[in-house]
Amino acid sequence: MKLSFLAVFAPLSLAACAATPPAVLPMFNAADPRLGPRDTHYHPVVVDYTHREPVEPEDWRRLNEQLSPSDGEVRP
Repeated sequence: MKLSFLAVFAPLSLAACAATPPAVLPMFNAADPRLGPRDTHYHPVVVDYTHREPVEPEDWRRLNEQLSPSDGEVRP
């Protein structure tokens, strides 16, 4: 029982004595006047919206023939 406590608390006590890691983020002061104001402009959410209505189903073979790059040629 004492051995299990020692196995748990020994690494924890050593980790508490370790040096703190260096600051990863740069020092940033929001009140620094040299930074200036942030760019805040409006981005509309629905810029590319186009209204679409449901349509009746069409013949898909005719549509494929219209959209195919081959000019009526039958390829094997």
